[in-house]
Amino acid sequence: MAVRFAYDTINWGTKCDLEAAFQQIRDAGWHAVELFDHSLDWLGTPDHLRELLGGLKPATFFGGLEVPGNREQIIMHKQRIKYAAQMGAEMYGLVGGGRLRMRPPTDEEYSQLAAICEELAEYAADLGVGVAYHPHTGCTIETGDEIDILLDRTQRALLCLDVSHIALVDEDPVEQIRKYYDRTGYIHMKDWAKGKFVELGLGTIGIDFPAVLAFLEERQFPGWVVVENSRSDISPEHSARLNAEYIQKLGYSLALPEGIRS
Repeated sequence: MAVRFAYDTINWGTKCDLEAAFQQIRDAGWHAVELFDHSLDWLGTPDHLRELLGGLKPATFFGGLEVPGNREQIIMHKQRIKYAAQMGAEMYGLVGGGRLRMRPPTDEEYSQLAAICEELAEYAADLGVGVAYHPHTGCTIETGDEIDILLDRTQRALLCLDVSHIALVDEDPVEQIRKYYDRTGYIHMKDWAKGKFVELGLGTIGIDFPAVLAFLEERQFPGWVVVENSRSDISPEHSARLNAEYIQKLGYSLALPEGIRS
């Protein structure tokens, strides 16, 4: 099974010109996309979004949450998950809640996050969508030890492991992906240099992207590898092209395997 790549819309913003963003993503050579935290009124009807996508495969959707949660937040995510299912997305990623600098999360906060993720995962399972929590610096779950807490308190919830955030807490991306492989829904890839996110291969913290991809290829990982660029020095389009070139120089194709349609 070939590694499947998608590109994230985060760099264009949550209220961007979607048609223009999708065009630039396609022009850079990508064939699939992650929709990053766009509200449903911004996306429009599924038929409208399919027209805007212009053949791009909607691989995954992504949204943020807060701890403690509330019913309004749960209902919003359930509506977005239902929409993602209608679009044929395989995964729905979550990130949050905000982490206070003066103390680590409490046991209750870990439990509250786990409960939110599990409720959404159970709801999504009936629609054929996986829910994957994204461990992230500055959020409730940062490290491997905290991932263990989350997984011990959930059954259906999966992980969206991000190689840069793993490296930023001084842990090894390949080892963490290996450890949590059976609970990993999909992967985020981006790079980091001197206090900011940068295009793949331009980082300064030694992320071994070839090793990450080789491991996923060896294990025939069935999930998506979503490339992100949270910010750009030049433009989102420029970053999308540089990231595409990097993946292709490693010998991988951005084309989707036969049988995967938009």
